Amino acid sequence: MARARALVVVLALASAGAARAQTMLDQEQRLIDIHSLLLDLPPVQAPVALLPGQLGVALELVGIPYIDGTTGSKRQITASDRTPLFPRPRLALGLPAPPDFRSFVGLSYIPPFAINGVSTNSIAVEAGFGWTPGPAALALRGHYVYAVSKSPVTDPDTRYTLETSEGGADLGFGWRFDFAPVSVTPYAGLGFVSLAGNFTVTSDGYVLHSNYTGVALQAGLRVLMEKHWQVVGEVDAYPGRLVHASLSLGYVFDFWSP
Repeated sequence: MARARALVVVLALASAGAARAQTMLDQEQRLIDIHSLLLDLPPVQAPVALLPGQLGVALELVGIPYIDGTTGSKRQITASDRTPLFPRPRLALGLPAPPDFRSFVGLSYIPPFAINGVSTNSIAVEAGFGWTPGPAALALRGHYVYAVSKSPVTDPDTRYTLETSEGGADLGFGWRFDFAPVSVTPYAGLGFVSLAGNFTVTSDGYVLHSNYTGVALQAGLRVLMEKHWQVVGEVDAYPGRLVHASLSLGYVFDFWSP
């Protein structure tokens, strides 16, 4: 009887271990998720940082950390093999809002220029609304991204296609410290992102699908100089998938007076 119980325990542990083991399909879907999340539109900005009538123009440099491309016995070419970062232009416009509140809309577009054998055509939109009592800011932001990327995967001469559609929302909190003519705003955010990725193999047209929903975390620091020049550094984390850093360099125009 004791031996039978022991055998049941061993079989149960073995089956649990087998359930946790990653298949090659799991590994390929993980790579789809990682590359899609690199195209996500994290804040790279303090919560509702723009006043009504201000237009923020920025160039973001999105860092690409090392990505392990191992799938089964093969090693795929990943984004980190081609470039350490990619640039993304971004516009944000502060909108009218009630006293002690702010709102904004934003847009980002990446044209399909090939750099080192990789091209991405992406458009992203966002909108946010927040409470700004004094130097504090608490804001809710929603965003959506659609992108098509072409890159080598199995060898440098191939061009496979990744189609990504993703959206999400986050709640951010920041606190502004004024040291005229410079202000410094540390901030952090918590939210979620949901994506659908379709990876098409060029040689035979096979399409691999991946759907992922997970937590998104942000922490950053905004430095505004002379009320116009801004530098923002941010670290974004998607637990179990990706951690990466971004740097934003921009200028804030007083576009109109409310």
